[in-house]
Amino acid sequence: MTTKFSGILTLLLAFIVQISFAQEKTISGTVTDDIDLPLPGVNIIVKGTNSGTQSDFDGNYSISAEVGQTLVFSYLGFTTQEVAITPSTNTVNLQLQPDAAELDAVVVTGYTRRNQTVQTSAVVAISAEEINQLTPTTSIDNLLQGKAAGVQVTAANGKPGQGAFVRIRGMGSLVAGASSPLYIVDGAPIREQDLASIANEDIENITILKDAAVTAQYGSRGANGVVVITTKSGNRNTEAKVRFSSRYGVISKTKDNFSMMDAEQKMQYEAELFALGVVAAGSRPGVTTAPGSPERQFLLDNANDWQDVLLKDGIVQSNNVSFSGGAEKVDYFFSVGHDRNTGIIDNINGFERLNTRLNLNFDAKEWLSVSANVGYSRSLSDEPRDRNNVQNPFRAMYIYNAYEPEFQLDENGNPELDANGDPIYNPTHQGFSIRGALLSEPENTITNVTLASVNTTVKFTDNFTYTFGTAINHVNYRRESYSKPGGILQNLIGDPDFPGLKTDNGAQRLDMTLSNRLNYSLNSESGHNLNVLGLFEYNFNENNFYRVTSRGFPSALLTTQINAAEVTIGSTNRNRLTLLSYGLFADYNFREKYLASASIRTDGSSNFGKGKEFGTFYSASVGWNIAKEDFFAVDAVNDFKIRASYGTVGNRNGIGRYAPQDLVAFGAYPGGSATIPANVGNPELQWETTETSNIGVELNMFNNRLRTVVDYFKRNTTDLLFTIPTADESGVGGIGGNLGEIENTGFEVSLQGDIIRKPSFTWTMGGNAGFMDNKIIELPDGEDIIPNAFNILYREGEALNQHYLLQYAGVDPNTGAPLYFGEDGGTYRFDDLPESESDNRVLTGKSSIPEVEGGFFTNFSYKGIGLRADFIFKAGNYINNFNRAAIETDGVSPNGNHHVGAFNYWQQPGDTNVLPSPIYRTEVQASDRFLEKGDFIRMRNIVLSYNFPSALLERSPLNSLRVYVQGQNLLTFTEFFGDPEVGISSGETIDFVNTVAPGEATLFSYPQTKSFQVGIDVSF
Repeated sequence: MTTKFSGILTLLLAFIVQISFAQEKTISGTVTDDIDLPLPGVNIIVKGTNSGTQSDFDGNYSISAEVGQTLVFSYLGFTTQEVAITPSTNTVNLQLQPDAAELDAVVVTGYTRRNQTVQTSAVVAISAEEINQLTPTTSIDNLLQGKAAGVQVTAANGKPGQGAFVRIRGMGSLVAGASSPLYIVDGAPIREQDLASIANEDIENITILKDAAVTAQYGSRGANGVVVITTKSGNRNTEAKVRFSSRYGVISKTKDNFSMMDAEQKMQYEAELFALGVVAAGSRPGVTTAPGSPERQFLLDNANDWQDVLLKDGIVQSNNVSFSGGAEKVDYFFSVGHDRNTGIIDNINGFERLNTRLNLNFDAKEWLSVSANVGYSRSLSDEPRDRNNVQNPFRAMYIYNAYEPEFQLDENGNPELDANGDPIYNPTHQGFSIRGALLSEPENTITNVTLASVNTTVKFTDNFTYTFGTAINHVNYRRESYSKPGGILQNLIGDPDFPGLKTDNGAQRLDMTLSNRLNYSLNSESGHNLNVLGLFEYNFNENNFYRVTSRGFPSALLTTQINAAEVTIGSTNRNRLTLLSYGLFADYNFREKYLASASIRTDGSSNFGKGKEFGTFYSASVGWNIAKEDFFAVDAVNDFKIRASYGTVGNRNGIGRYAPQDLVAFGAYPGGSATIPANVGNPELQWETTETSNIGVELNMFNNRLRTVVDYFKRNTTDLLFTIPTADESGVGGIGGNLGEIENTGFEVSLQGDIIRKPSFTWTMGGNAGFMDNKIIELPDGEDIIPNAFNILYREGEALNQHYLLQYAGVDPNTGAPLYFGEDGGTYRFDDLPESESDNRVLTGKSSIPEVEGGFFTNFSYKGIGLRADFIFKAGNYINNFNRAAIETDGVSPNGNHHVGAFNYWQQPGDTNVLPSPIYRTEVQASDRFLEKGDFIRMRNIVLSYNFPSALLERSPLNSLRVYVQGQNLLTFTEFFGDPEVGISSGETIDFVNTVAPGEATLFSYPQTKSFQVGIDVSF
């Protein structure tokens, strides 16, 4: 009986124990770092299952698990920890410890990923967290401004969707299109002007590769640095995470630091000019109407502000939703976004983009993994062309007089109407109404961009892997420009028998890269770590263009070419470029103390002559982390790394795709067709080569609270690809050749520190600066070169991009006449200047390239409240201010409006600090009078945010909630007349792609804008 009872009792106890171990319970807690700061985004997984979650912004989490199971806590840069669940476990508060081997694993060099601790080259990484704090932009190259020392970023202009000029460590070439860095998105090369196709919300990391130790891996394409953009992916073994981001705001033109004349002031100015003998002012209202007369009063009563007429307060709007997560063998990220920026021109819709992305990674077999990243975007823009003539609204808003009304008015001040009952636009003194033309001359561009990359990795052993990758960038671009029948332009230059004119032009661009990568990695217990990568790669690029122009449209509503009476232009064109590459890259470190890297790559390009196609480029770098040595017992120092590198890279940009070949073109000639010389080939064309040396120091102190990086570099470019001028009788403008050498040197410093670092309060400040110097060592035959229309000159032994101008010597205080310096240094009136082959123009010693550029920031966070401000600065560059010259003409152009400072002209002997007297207007000549220093400090971004604590969200389905207000370009400090942030002068004078060095001159390009925005980020 006793035995039987004991058996029953044993079974009962076993059953109870089984129930207790199978019981599911909710575990919650907080995850912090080594100094008790909360860690958001920590992965908490139930070991051996697909069940998991992530910690919220405050480090809090909640997860269901069974007694006996194990929770795994993992976070990038920290040691993974496991905690077993017991019957008494209800709360697990965990402090993760830093893992030095993983702390900086986000440094992506394109072909490889490296720990920053063992990196031996100059790289800068910008994380998704920081990107979310920066000024929202429709082109991500603008995000780089002020973020990395030695990286010069200049906003091209304020046009929605417009990119920025990025120059890494100076100008690497003297030809158009050859100084921009290479951009790589998930392995796919992308053109600088197509960066507006990528949504900020999709970016996980941006890495800037600055020296040849890493850029040499890209061979001929890495001559001017590389920007590697990595998009987001999901996390394995986590539940689906939904994230929604939205912002809305208003934008407007940045405020001028000068005032234009109002109607009364301008008429007074006209009267003064006429009294001084400026005959052309005699037809202006300031002379033809008397003060106090009804005619004068009529003009004053109907005066307007042309900036108010032509501009508006625009709207910026962005919405993005993403889904991410993963199981044991797969992870995914999917997003859809919509961005809109209406710009600031009235009656213009501006820029709009729809984008989507799917990133997928999965393990098909234990030995086979596949990743696929596909992004698509469609953008539309109806912004007018950026030109310097009467069709530019940004020129008109300054040149039009305030007393010139928008419409033609009757005697009662009401708009006159045409036969259709529509108001008749006033042609103004320019004979052209830009207000009407914005409606009658529409222009639209549509750009579809597909970026896709697929990588398949075969794992042979734990050490050997092989990856085959395919990357495709496809761009479908279309532009439609329509001059409507009966429109402003057609009424001036149109053919009444063929009313209306329409041009459609576009391009299909394909860039395809096929790569084979064999990788060997060794991580031994003895501390030796080696990674070797072999590369075989093929790149194919093709452009297909078309252009069709027709005239004679029956209605302004019919805009397709099939409705036209006749086709006047029809053409297509195609070109191709290929690149074949072999490479071998090796990285080594011993216990993260002794570091070394080397690479060699051979590129063969189709745009060089026979026997000159291939170039070999190489690099080597070493580093020593002294803080890892046993003898270095300084507790305050976490890392003290000294590194040095040397390498070569090539360049093939800046010359035609068929430059080595003799080419002809075909055209019309009376009585038949004609053959026209198009290119004189140079079969000796070869690679432009850049050699870069770099020495750097990285110092992290006080538990990484103080972080410093200092670099010095020297960069020499030889065998410059250049178009050598030819005699006029040759029939071609020049021949491509290799002549010349330039040198860039610089010193870079970055400093960042956590002034306060407590669980509830952090305050971080940081900044960077790059000090640049450059020189032209050699030019073709030692001859000076004037590269464009902006009075820039290249000369051996001189700095790049100096202004070449007649020197202004001020105003003669006795007569009021403008004075100029002769080539001999003497002071003369213009007609008395000595004869000179250079017309007394000299190199001013003033370049458009800044001597120093950088940025700084401050970032506060207190119990969920965040305040961050980012500033950018630039100094030492000079800008030829044609905008000022157009509204300060000294009586040369009395018809257009002027700024109020034009009243400050010489009036009597002894006057100083004045403008020349209009009496001497014929002696006003182009000079360095309007060459101004472009120094400025600008608050690029300020954001005030609040992250809701998890305690308020725990009863809601939300994991995190952040709201913020943000401002852009709210403060600028400068002595420059106008806005000093100058990129493009005028897009149709020198466009974005063909700009060698930005900021040479102002010429009424789209102005910079300021904005106020509110936004929300929520995840669940």
